[in-house]
Amino acid sequence: MTFPTAPFAPAPAGSVVCLCHGEAGRALLEGGLLPHEIHGSAVEALLAAARQAPEAVVLQFEANGRTVHEKEVLAAFRRAHAGVPIYGLVSAEAEPAARRLLGRGLTDYFVLPAGAAQLLAVLHGRAEPGPSVSEPMATAAAPAFEAACRLADLALAQPLPLFADGARIIVEACGTGRGCAFRWAPAENSLELAFNRDGDDTLGGGDPATLRSAVVRCLQTSEVLVLPGGTRGLPPEGLTCLPVRDEQARIGVVCLTAADLSPGAVRQAESLTAILARLYRGADRREEYARLALRDAETGLLKADPFLTYVDSRIAQATDRQEELALILVQPAADRADTVAGAARLGLAVKQALAHDWEGGRLKAARYAVAVPAHTASDRMGDSPDTVETAARQLAEAAPKADGGTSVQTGVARFPADGDTAHALLAAAEQHLSQPGPSPNGQ
Repeated sequence: MTFPTAPFAPAPAGSVVCLCHGEAGRALLEGGLLPHEIHGSAVEALLAAARQAPEAVVLQFEANGRTVHEKEVLAAFRRAHAGVPIYGLVSAEAEPAARRLLGRGLTDYFVLPAGAAQLLAVLHGRAEPGPSVSEPMATAAAPAFEAACRLADLALAQPLPLFADGARIIVEACGTGRGCAFRWAPAENSLELAFNRDGDDTLGGGDPATLRSAVVRCLQTSEVLVLPGGTRGLPPEGLTCLPVRDEQARIGVVCLTAADLSPGAVRQAESLTAILARLYRGADRREEYARLALRDAETGLLKADPFLTYVDSRIAQATDRQEELALILVQPAADRADTVAGAARLGLAVKQALAHDWEGGRLKAARYAVAVPAHTASDRMGDSPDTVETAARQLAEAAPKADGGTSVQTGVARFPADGDTAHALLAAAEQHLSQPGPSPNGQ
């Protein structure tokens, strides 16, 4: 991450007027500034500057399409106080807009989260290493800034390790000794322990059920939950639960073994959990986009190359476990003139017929394949002498229901008998294509 190289203005000796739309930026600035006023609207900030000329102005810019508004606010401050330095505090997404504002009166800008520490250094006259004007305040804020920088380093991690590592960073920054975090798993409708410094499902010998009850309450209310020391089933120091959430979803809860955190420490912890939530949602979206890129838009089945890669990975697993794997090819009968719409309907029928650990792929417009682990077929179909044959019949019977009587051909290939790669199984399944209806291996 790079920062602008505009020269630093002289250190202010009086009050600072801040316009902050976001809670994260507000919390990171509180406790570390010189005498200051933080406002949530431009009108309030401009009125405050009109009452008494500030020594500096801090504007937090958002990447939300409000560039014209920010230009107007900046111009208003510049007209009123031509010589006052105006600094921007921006998210990474808003950096391009802030860079353009450098030519419209903005003195300099700083990118969150690491930029907050650099901004405070400038406002305190500590652009270069040296004594602080307000050393106690700067010392108290330093762990939060360091934690914010460490959180930013996790930006490209996968969602699950990002959440666990981020929770650990927050617990360490708050300096409470013990701590843990639970992640909400919507698919399983359950809480998962993601991190615990004690290494188990308790905190300081507390009762796991009591701890989870507090976490559930915090998750449901989306509010900070403070339980005093001496509460039965909880650590003797007490417990503070911080929800990790954003506007769209509840993500989890970070628990700290302390009930006497100062209001400033709680605000800093909340700002860090807000950063963690934003990073987690970004990682979750990237993972979802990657999954969607592998799938056919019409049917939701894997595209050809990802499907064959998946089959190769299942073959490797089956080899280690000494199990069998079947590949079932499904396509319209040779005497049927398939249409684009009919091909898509066939794919949707195949997808609907999939069991919970089968995987399907669209190889061509009207050609589909399904990987069926042998143990899955056994569990689902009972003690049939040929459970894969039953699975093929189930797939074939789904097609006529989807397309008004379309008959299909199926071909079955088995690992290891018919090959030990995805391409070998696919070639064998083509050789075993049946007459219309599910007659595996062409017999």
